[in-house]
Amino acid sequence: MSLAPEHAPTMARPSLLQRLEPHAPALLIAALALAGLALIPALSSWITLTVAGLAMGMMIFTIASGMTLVFGLLDVINFGHGAFISVGAFVGVSALAALGGGAPDADPSALSDLTTLGLAAIAAMAATALMGLAFERVIVRPVYGAHLKQILVTMGGLIIVQQLIFVVWGPDEIHVARPESLKGAWTFAGAAVEKYRVMAVGLGLALFLGLRWLMRGTKVGLLVRAGVENGEMVEALGYDIRRLFIAVFMAGSALAGLGGVMWGLYQEVITAPSYAGQ
Repeated sequence: MSLAPEHAPTMARPSLLQRLEPHAPALLIAALALAGLALIPALSSWITLTVAGLAMGMMIFTIASGMTLVFGLLDVINFGHGAFISVGAFVGVSALAALGGGAPDADPSALSDLTTLGLAAIAAMAATALMGLAFERVIVRPVYGAHLKQILVTMGGLIIVQQLIFVVWGPDEIHVARPESLKGAWTFAGAAVEKYRVMAVGLGLALFLGLRWLMRGTKVGLLVRAGVENGEMVEALGYDIRRLFIAVFMAGSALAGLGGVMWGLYQEVITAPSYAGQ
């Protein structure tokens, strides 16, 4: 009997590009910021523009993250995503006005302003999450797996919501007053950095880290990713994949509502046509 040949398993060391690939988004942001510094001679202008760009990007990320969850995990092309953004903006602004946020005689303390803003954001997210539940059951559920039908029915849902916004809030512009502690700017190295933009960057970064942890480091994220790959196997293990997917749709809708509130406070004015068409 001949002896089996000796075999020593070897592990190929990943290349530099492979090691850097997981950090590509952060490296790209840093590279663009450094490129801007090289092109903009004044440091104060570079700081102001960099913070403004980051704030805009984080608000767009907040809005888009909801659509990413729905499309990336559920394979649903939701052309009605703008409806959740608009409803979130209008509900959030209405809640902010009802709570006295931005009023001239309101408590100017930062804690009070952030509490008021947080409650308005929660109201907007709750409203859009419930709207997402109804949207999924009535409009999306019958067309799972049919992309063309999804485009048509979700676009129809968008038009319906747009008309409902006209009925409830009217076609006129609604001016939004930011809470007092989020008005104005801080001065740093000769640059004026708006307080609200700094808050938007911090909130967007916290949301990014939270979603990353949820999808990669929790059992819920594992079940969602497993359900996308093989839903039948997940159901065979005793999990209700339908409820899990509804929860994902509601979470995506709530994130769209949060993004709508952030964008409305950034623009300081909202109108039904401009929001419902996003």
